[in-house]
Amino acid sequence: MDTITVTPKTAPTLASPKVTKNTKPSVGIPCSVSVVEFGCEHIRQLFENASKKNATTNYTQLLQTIHEKPSIIAQTHKSTPNGDGRTIVSLRPLYLCLQCPNVMTEEVRNRHFDAKGHAFSVESREGYLYCQGCSDYVYDPILENIRLQKGKKRKHDEINNPEDQKLIWANASFVPCRAIGLRGLYNMGQTCFMSVILQTLIHNPFVRNFYLAEGHRPADCEKETCVSCAMDEIFIEFHSVEKTEGFGAVSMLLGSWMAAQALAGYQQQDAHEYMQFILNTLHLENGGSSFDSNSSDCNCIIHQIFYGKLQSTVTCDKCRNVTTALDPVMDLSLDLRSQAKKRKLDGEAAKDAAIDLRECLERFTAREKLAASEYTCQNCDSTQSATKQLSIKRLPPVLPIHLKRFEHSKSSSSKLETKIKFPLRLDLYPYTTQYKTSSSQANSKSSSAIKSNHNINSPANSLIYELSSVIVHKGKIDSGHYVSYSREGNDWFLFDDSKVVLVSEAEVLDANAYLLFYMVGSLEV
Repeated sequence: MDTITVTPKTAPTLASPKVTKNTKPSVGIPCSVSVVEFGCEHIRQLFENASKKNATTNYTQLLQTIHEKPSIIAQTHKSTPNGDGRTIVSLRPLYLCLQCPNVMTEEVRNRHFDAKGHAFSVESREGYLYCQGCSDYVYDPILENIRLQKGKKRKHDEINNPEDQKLIWANASFVPCRAIGLRGLYNMGQTCFMSVILQTLIHNPFVRNFYLAEGHRPADCEKETCVSCAMDEIFIEFHSVEKTEGFGAVSMLLGSWMAAQALAGYQQQDAHEYMQFILNTLHLENGGSSFDSNSSDCNCIIHQIFYGKLQSTVTCDKCRNVTTALDPVMDLSLDLRSQAKKRKLDGEAAKDAAIDLRECLERFTAREKLAASEYTCQNCDSTQSATKQLSIKRLPPVLPIHLKRFEHSKSSSSKLETKIKFPLRLDLYPYTTQYKTSSSQANSKSSSAIKSNHNINSPANSLIYELSSVIVHKGKIDSGHYVSYSREGNDWFLFDDSKVVLVSEAEVLDANAYLLFYMVGSLEV
């Protein structure tokens, strides 16, 4: 690829375009897109200062790489933060420099611009052009035509006269849902608990790839009311038909009723319990069995995505004998009441402040004292006081985190409205067995630093997970409603039964979460 150099002028930061219900423009008013000559001032400089032919040739070659070569190529880059040059496969879009042969993450793209002055990069999935000078994606008529052809030579010239442009823009309107899974689910009578879990699975790329690759074939399934067949039906409907109205997941509801009698009927159910039910059912209907539901040997799609392990370490205070046990998990359940009580003891100001999710994870993996009545040391052959600690032995690609807001007793039930602050990017390394073991072996002088260490590990030791979905319960415990947020590409959407709305990251982060889903940021190969 030829190297092109251009020095962009500084430009104000532009906000990313938002999806809104647009009104159709009047036929008498020409659309600005139909008369635009360049995508932006920086593209004009690129075409003037360098060869337009070189720019279009490079863009064509990059589009051919994206669309004609194996998709993993455009999603693979070299790890540069710690200089080890590891090959990383990213689950999020990367950027291919238009002006030199570099494949970069968003963060590296910004540093590359500062170092090299290369202002243009191509998004690795659809080939959209990003201008660093504008800090936004830009539309250029010449390059957009090349993108629409996916880098292939055009067989014939398209008719593109002003009258046609006027007709197109007068009768075109944006369809926000298309056939990319952005579609709501009708509420069929207190079924919002099911809808939010289904939306989370629909927008999970691991689950989506499994079903769209015919991982489960209904034609070969002999089960009459199969939940996995119903899941396959939803994916086919959401990704093959361009519809914006809601979808009635009747087969899924019937399959859930038949598989679990407790779900039958139209009363409200707990979304966390339904998540556990559907993951276990999909495990059983995709090659798993009831004997290996908690086994690491199971190779079903659910175990590949959600299966993790917790390690429990108990140390006898007298003889220092250590016993460990491993427990399989599909999610982490974090207690909120103990954190809320601690805040009350700290005073009114602290009581009203939000609790950080990382505080809950620290408490979950912190050491706790066991009374002698709770532990019998096999080495001492007697009851002894001990110290217990939980840690994450194995992290799954997708980690659901359950915030325990509902409390039930024989006489009453209640809901905790405690505000939880959660990040878009979460480093889970401080809560792993490896980190806890190395911390316990470290010098006691560094213990104070370890306790306050959330996300300041070196890049080599960090395990970055990215927020992919949030489920919220609104209202009272007996008459509430579930909604969910899921990320599609770089955009966040609110799913409220059959309604789908584009929202900001700020709205997502301000949600009073009940379930959080974090997905691994990248995979090493």
